[in-house]
Amino acid sequence: MTRLWHRLTVATLACLLVLSLGCPPSAETTTINLPALTSDDPEAEAEMDSARAALSAGDLEDAKRRFELFLAQRPDDPLTPVAHLGLARILLAEGEPESARSHLTVVADHPDDAIAEKGRFYDGVALQMLGQNEEALARLRPFVGVTVDPTETTILLETIAAAADQLGDPVMAIEALDALTRAPVSEEAKEGARQRIVELVDQPHTPEEIRRAADELPHDGAAWPLVAQRSLRQSYESGDMVRVHQLAEELRQEGIELDDELIEMAVRADRSQEADPRTIGAILPLSGRGREVGQLALKGMMLALGAGHRGPTSADSPQIVFRDDGGEPSRARAAVEELVTLHRVIAIVGPLSGATADAAARRAQELGVPLVALSPNADLTEIGSMVHRMFMSPRGETDALVRAAAARGATRFAVLHPESGFGTAMADAFAESVAAAGAELVVRRAYDGAATTFGSDATALRDEAFDALFIADAASRVALLAPALASAGLWSTAGGSASSRDRRSVTMLFPSVAFSESLARSTGRYLDGALFSAPYWAPVATGRGREFTDAFQERFGLSPNAFAAWAYDAVSLIRRGVDGGAVTRAELANDLHRTRMETVTPGGGFGPDRGPLESTRILTLTNGAFTLVTAE
Repeated sequence: MTRLWHRLTVATLACLLVLSLGCPPSAETTTINLPALTSDDPEAEAEMDSARAALSAGDLEDAKRRFELFLAQRPDDPLTPVAHLGLARILLAEGEPESARSHLTVVADHPDDAIAEKGRFYDGVALQMLGQNEEALARLRPFVGVTVDPTETTILLETIAAAADQLGDPVMAIEALDALTRAPVSEEAKEGARQRIVELVDQPHTPEEIRRAADELPHDGAAWPLVAQRSLRQSYESGDMVRVHQLAEELRQEGIELDDELIEMAVRADRSQEADPRTIGAILPLSGRGREVGQLALKGMMLALGAGHRGPTSADSPQIVFRDDGGEPSRARAAVEELVTLHRVIAIVGPLSGATADAAARRAQELGVPLVALSPNADLTEIGSMVHRMFMSPRGETDALVRAAAARGATRFAVLHPESGFGTAMADAFAESVAAAGAELVVRRAYDGAATTFGSDATALRDEAFDALFIADAASRVALLAPALASAGLWSTAGGSASSRDRRSVTMLFPSVAFSESLARSTGRYLDGALFSAPYWAPVATGRGREFTDAFQERFGLSPNAFAAWAYDAVSLIRRGVDGGAVTRAELANDLHRTRMETVTPGGGFGPDRGPLESTRILTLTNGAFTLVTAE
């Protein structure tokens, strides 16, 4: 845009000076007259009249020659400022601003204020053409609202717009062009300004720039309706529904017709301002690869509300409006928007996976709705105060495992993990937990994430002195690792039973992704006494967890998993806030930060980081069966 405006400025000058460049003046154009100075020398007056006549006739070459001759022969004549100015304008029109400035500085220093103003005016134009935009604006802005000649007004405002655009101030550029559309100038100049306003508004701008323009531009200009509509869209995208409503009302008051998209945004903005405390939203994978987990989570939510298979029992009953994210972040983001702006939910539960949860959490934060994610992404809560997390963090799991191992006397730890994002994150968290417990991490070893044999890894670990080993991998890989470790002499034995010459007893530790009932059958003899993180497992549930498990099995004929339990707890915490008097989303968010209650999973409410107060429970595998490890 800046190069285009540079060319436009030069072309405008050429046209306004009535040069023979293929753009003669229209009937509405007023040419710029040279200053009305006089000379006591009749010959000087005649020579100046000849130069002016050549200029008026469009004979650029002859006019230029005559001005130069006048300056050379009559350097002290009172008319020399007129010659300097005429020659400078021709040089500007020819695209030679540096040469023009040598003449304009002389005019700008003239004792006559009117003459000096002409010099400063065109010197500002020259500075802009040279790319010295700050200096150009300093010269030209005092002339805004002062010029009376239409051509000078056009030059002034277009040059200011070009300088502001090159300086990265689109608001000033738009303001100058907008002023041009309302100034007493030619219709051609006004139409050109309108076209450039459209181009400039359509360019990439920050929301702050567009907001400033919408707030500062006069509503009766050509630019404000365009800027206000763009600001409305940006405000909607950022979740500022109050501003969406404000801009929509202002546009309507000015008689600006909104398109269907803007009308829908305005309607949604109005609906989003008030939440329905009875309605909770759910965003879950109800189709695709994660659909079985998503459907169990939805059943957990329904059970928490006391809803049957077909939804709420009456119109006044609490209800869940659920949307399927299909595992796609874009669908999750759109689902948040729909739940908030159309269904007016008081809070949202879900999604489950990292990418969809991140997208939903960001939109929920923008729209100011509490979201309780069922995702393992520990960084989610950093998005903002509206985002909560039921799932334990890696550090929460590893802290619990280190405590349980330390209770058995472990002081020296080792970690074995795949070279993957998950494996590295868990190993990092484990190292932090060991250090926080005042214990020692003896060895940290990584293996290929696609490996299926682990003989060399097991042999390398055998020669290290540790009494607890953390394996950060899934159950399917643990089933391969356990025999390899046993073959190298590393066995997990409950309580650290006596070791033979070729067998060393260590306490093996596993994250929740490694917990599987199948391990007890397939490799249980290698893992006797191992400790597993398991936030919820139906067979060992007690208290409120047992009540939930029995009710879930009775209602749906299925055994619930951890996601069903987390979803149940999420809805229970939300309903506790609503039943306690929270009627707005902000009130509910504050209540969630304070609520403490017995839950099915260990959480019990949210901590300062808006994650669960307690992350997980620890199970041990003994004699082929998993049992709950009580606090020691």
